[in-house]
Amino acid sequence: MMSHTGPLPVNYAPELDDTQECSEKHASRYRQIIGILRWAVELGRLDIHFEVAMMSQYQASPREGHLEALYLIVHYLKKNPFKRMIFDPRTQEVDETAFNDTADWTEFYGNVTEEDPPGMPTPLGNPVTITCFVDANHATNKVTRRSHTGVMIFLNTAPALSFSKRQNTVESATYGSELVAMRIARDLISALRIKLKSFGIPILGPANVYGDNAAVVKNTSIPESTLNKKHNSINYHIVRESVAARMMRIAKEDSETNIADAFTKLLHTVRKRKLLGFLKDQ
Repeated sequence: MMSHTGPLPVNYAPELDDTQECSEKHASRYRQIIGILRWAVELGRLDIHFEVAMMSQYQASPREGHLEALYLIVHYLKKNPFKRMIFDPRTQEVDETAFNDTADWTEFYGNVTEEDPPGMPTPLGNPVTITCFVDANHATNKVTRRSHTGVMIFLNTAPALSFSKRQNTVESATYGSELVAMRIARDLISALRIKLKSFGIPILGPANVYGDNAAVVKNTSIPESTLNKKHNSINYHIVRESVAARMMRIAKEDSETNIADAFTKLLHTVRKRKLLGFLKDQ
């Protein structure tokens, strides 16, 4: 592998690895290291989230090259052992002009509203805002051509939830993979909103969702926009209906500043650190 400063070289493709399959002893070691690295991600090391998600796909039958890649991630953590995650309670500044709040969805979805489970407690205290960044890397895997989803959700300016996972379907176009990612983000937001309401935490308005695919943003924020590819219709309508119900609203975010980009592909260290600005070196 080439010299690098991040967890893995940006040109690394584990699906193309043709080294010998691991012995049972090394395969067991591989799975043990994956378990350790997953706990590191859970504890806040989001700078290795994508790398761990990508390498987790080979636990059933890892190759020696895959094990060497895990050693590189461990070496990266040894060189960078401390990270501080910044939990800022202040509300994020929002450019209201980026959202199409005047849209009338009643012609398409009627007077749909966000449904809450029965018995929710009365909200108390200061309300929180939900901000979500979503991205997909189309056809990431060079063998299966499955795409990869990345999602980052904040409560006010505090990082609350990250998601990095290979998609379950093969999408023929970037639009399809980005729409799948948007639907996954919608599901995560819905679950988070229910959890917050169950704790009695008031939520300020819909979740602000940012994606870098202009077609997906247009289709999910403008009622009159039509769907050309019918096989995407379920994802298309569930996201649009959630926007109509004021559970979320969607705006365009440039790829260069889309935080979720760090959870969909291998990036150079400088760019990853810029995107994950809430992770500070101690």
